[in-house]
Amino acid sequence: MAEEFASATAPVEWSAVAGHEETKERLQTLLREGRVPHALLFSGPRGIGKRMLAAATAAALLCKSPKDGLACGVCESCRALAAGTHPDFYAVLPEKAGKAARSIKIEQIRELRAEAARRPRLSARRTVLLDDVETMNDAAANALLKTLEEPPGDTVFFLVTGARQSLLPTIVSRCTGVRFAPLNDEAMAQVLTEHGVSEELLKPLIALSEGSAGRALRLFEEDALSLREDAMETLERLPQMTPEDVFSLGEQLGAMDRERLSEWLRYFRMLLRDLLAIYGGSGALLNADLEERLFALPGKISERKAFLAAREAAEAARRIETSNAVTRLAIESFLLRTGK
Repeated sequence: MAEEFASATAPVEWSAVAGHEETKERLQTLLREGRVPHALLFSGPRGIGKRMLAAATAAALLCKSPKDGLACGVCESCRALAAGTHPDFYAVLPEKAGKAARSIKIEQIRELRAEAARRPRLSARRTVLLDDVETMNDAAANALLKTLEEPPGDTVFFLVTGARQSLLPTIVSRCTGVRFAPLNDEAMAQVLTEHGVSEELLKPLIALSEGSAGRALRLFEEDALSLREDAMETLERLPQMTPEDVFSLGEQLGAMDRERLSEWLRYFRMLLRDLLAIYGGSGALLNADLEERLFALPGKISERKAFLAAREAAEAARRIETSNAVTRLAIESFLLRTGK
């Protein structure tokens, strides 16, 4: 949690955030002209730089010597923010309790309200950053709504979410929206290269990550390409798979944890989507680096079978992600239905 808090509070160079040039310009214009609203809602896919830009905007608001509306990086305020000790910055991050999913709880919002009510000590205003606000329970959401409805005049709130549709409409209506689109391939390549990803891995990682640099880096760290290769080999074996093969593969896949198995099914569905695109004669392939192997499949797997396999994979993923179904049984059932 301490590491997450530091990443939420550290000032960020705007140039360090790849892409989003129009969004940056909009935010910088608001800063230069002193028109930053009391609450901003940063929404868009995960892993694309929303929280980094929220932190950069907060740093500029707190800075004692902003340059063209941006944080100078060297004043007392910027140094305190970098050290995670700024008295006028408050961050709220989801917390985990036991085996429950991480969430923002009512107690955190109560503490936030108390902090926001205090007068600034180092800067001209206070800033509050709430990350993953969609994880709030109902009590926390209603408490936050009350705070946004009656905001202290010298506090600016930054709400960050990857699921805007999950928020209370009344919370959304109290904020000025800042929408983020997925990163384009050029911005993705920039981020991945800066993090040491080799050129040969750029194309497949970009294809798999759907415009999320954070997701691409996680896939790189977790060697997700080997997982996709396993899904590809399964698809190639599908027409000749015997019941014995199904049970053997079911045992292998069933030993994975739910999250990794969900990823495997996601890659399997992406490969089937490409196969159906080949049958339809339209659309770029998501797995363009596997084009030769994918184009060899239509003679082995019919369009109808590919469609049914995609449907069964989606159902298996739903069961694994939303129920307590035994993963091995769920995957064996999927393979048996798909292999018919």
